Amino acid sequence: MAAAVHADHYPLSRRELVEQGLDADDPQHGRGLCQPCHSRETAERQPGGWAA
Repeated sequence: MAAAVHADHYPLSRRELVEQGLDADDPQHGRGLCQPCHSRETAERQPGGWAA
């Protein structure tokens, strides 16, 4: 298991938190992930660019 090095908004995305008027920087809305897991989660939950 790799060390967590990225902050990940979970279970809602930063965009969803802001839309709901919540503090997206509050630690209760996040978790730590390693780089490969963060990339995978972002690609699955928030596709953008060529993956959209």
